[in-house]
Amino acid sequence: MSVLAEVVRNGSMQSEPAATQALAYILNSSPDIARVFVRLLRPARGDFEPGRIEAELGHEDSQPDLTVHDSHGRVRAFVENKFWAGLTDAQPVSYLAKLRGDPPGCLLFIVPRRRVDTVWNELGLRCSEADLEWEADPGETSVRCSRVDGKIMLITSWAHVLEGLLDAARAGEHDAIRHDILQLQGLTSRMDAEAFLPLRGDEITDQETARRLINYNELIEDITSKLKDSGVANTQRSVASNGRHTTKRLVTSHGQHTSGRYLILHEKFELWLGIDLLVWRDFGITPLWAQFANNDSSGVAGHHQTILGLFDDAQVSENYLCIPIRLRTGVERDRVIDDAAAQMTRLADTLRDQIPDS
Repeated sequence: MSVLAEVVRNGSMQSEPAATQALAYILNSSPDIARVFVRLLRPARGDFEPGRIEAELGHEDSQPDLTVHDSHGRVRAFVENKFWAGLTDAQPVSYLAKLRGDPPGCLLFIVPRRRVDTVWNELGLRCSEADLEWEADPGETSVRCSRVDGKIMLITSWAHVLEGLLDAARAGEHDAIRHDILQLQGLTSRMDAEAFLPLRGDEITDQETARRLINYNELIEDITSKLKDSGVANTQRSVASNGRHTTKRLVTSHGQHTSGRYLILHEKFELWLGIDLLVWRDFGITPLWAQFANNDSSGVAGHHQTILGLFDDAQVSENYLCIPIRLRTGVERDRVIDDAAAQMTRLADTLRDQIPDS
């Protein structure tokens, strides 16, 4: 994750304003980079020499994110940067009205790649409702174009824009700008990962999805039972308090994005085993993860770097050490359970052998 993405993720700045400020900074860093960006606007009667590129700090509904001037100071384009927020009431009709017709002004929307179709369709619908003539250029390209009321409207993806700028930065040996673009790519990738994708009809009615999620959850208890039967795991911990020992039962634990349970391996390593949708989304690999907190009860406090070296596919998420438990495919359920339990046993044995007693 980039520093910019982390700043946004921690709430220091909202994602779309942060992306707008970053893009404006990058475009104003070099005339070469600005020229590459302006080439996206070619349907608006060819290239022009870019001048100032200004970001609107207020982000009011009636203010475009970026205003692109030519070298003579004339407004040539408005740019609206989107991740997953909806269109405002002013978009696109009010923006088009503010653009000059000769030479034709351009309104560019930059959105996630998976959102290009839905936003483009909504823009066309809004122009139709406003009785604006919509003349779409034929062909499916990385930049879609339509002539609307004597102006040019375009839509493209963040990936297309940033890949083009990154190529230009490399070619021009602009190392500092290249690093800035990579930061912005990190943010856009993060926004894509966290997106609410448009729903499809087949998803809503697909009972297989519900059945599979139930299957995953049921596997957790069966894998735990297998580990308890073999003596590798326990779901109780002995706790000393006021000179007396009591038994603490480790229970199931579910959250907004998680479903699983706590257990302890070799009477020493406490972990959570379950389905973590965020970790699954971010890293793929498998729906099932063994997660260790960085605290005393986990038995691995201070040893996260050691464990990352022991397990090539281990990940870190929210300060939790996450080790994937891969689910075997194309076999009967009992074999899936046996294989996952064997992975957990190897995990337990490795930790016992490599993490010294405190």
